[in-house]
Amino acid sequence: MERINPWTIGIIGLGAFLYLAWNNFQIPFGFWTSTAETEAIVTETAIGYGPKGMGFTQIITIQYQVGDSVYIKKKKLSQRVSKKEIGSEVLIEYAISDPNKYEIKGFIKPKKPGV
Repeated sequence: MERINPWTIGIIGLGAFLYLAWNNFQIPFGFWTSTAETEAIVTETAIGYGPKGMGFTQIITIQYQVGDSVYIKKKKLSQRVSKKEIGSEVLIEYAISDPNKYEIKGFIKPKKPGV
């Protein structure tokens, strides 16, 4: 049996690290999980401490409906995300088998009046 080249293991490890870093070190839904998308609304905002206690970040409370159930969740946003107001719309992806598991896909820009 041949030995595995250490460079191969290093390149695969570096690739995995870069993928996780690109996704803010959050493990995405598995390929085996069926998901759906829906819109959520920001119902509450608060200010929290940033990473390592330096700076500030925003904590939002979102509300979304799946079937007859309404889910209310809190999420701490990255410092790179601009300030969100109450009533802002959020596009989320949730697991169909367990709607408590969700992931924010993006923020929907408000429509300009008269356009």
